[in-house]
Amino acid sequence: MSAPATRRRVPGYRRLLLILFAIVVAGALGAAAYFSPLLSAREVSVSGATNAPADQVARTVEPLKGRPLLQITAGQRAEYASRVTAVSPWIGSATVTVKYPSTLVVTVTEREVVAYAGRPGAIVLVDAKGVPFIKAAEPPILTPRLTIDDPKADDPSTRAAIGVLGALPPDLRGQVVEIGANSPANVRFVLRDKRVVHWGDDARTEAKAAALRMVLTRPGREFTVINPDVPTTR
Repeated sequence: MSAPATRRRVPGYRRLLLILFAIVVAGALGAAAYFSPLLSAREVSVSGATNAPADQVARTVEPLKGRPLLQITAGQRAEYASRVTAVSPWIGSATVTVKYPSTLVVTVTEREVVAYAGRPGAIVLVDAKGVPFIKAAEPPILTPRLTIDDPKADDPSTRAAIGVLGALPPDLRGQVVEIGANSPANVRFVLRDKRVVHWGDDARTEAKAAALRMVLTRPGREFTVINPDVPTTR
């Protein structure tokens, strides 16, 4: 009576042994990968660095080279990404990831220049968040001037002017040579032909753009679309 029962238990026992063997092998392979120099960081790949110095970005993460990729934690990657952002004012954000078998990948997102501001003896480029971030000998071509005395990201008038500029349809934005605001509700800009547009706040962009296209067909030097339902010309 006991022999058949023993034979029935043998296959189950073998399956258990196979499972245990697989676990041991997986653990050994995991440990090997965790410590193996074959899966360590040996190369650095930098992307997105156009104005920022790519070679300096690469050098910033070099202390990670030689470490097994599995030992480079998310916290360490975030720490080195933060160091990368300090390399150049052009760098708005950065990420550090790993690519097997042996590469550190640094992805840089540079600031977008949307305007420039005049400072005593200098020109300062302004990004899409209203941050004046770097001096320049001259502004990029077709970049409008931001006419705010002290532009900064936490200034409501700066945010309003930059917000309106970014929301303008491309055909209108491309005509703007100067934009400013003395309050968030009073954004105004100047077009390439020196006509002045009183825009108001950053609400109802589509309606204001449609109204502006209409009134620009009329004679006049100043156009008000603060209330797009009743645009005026003078």
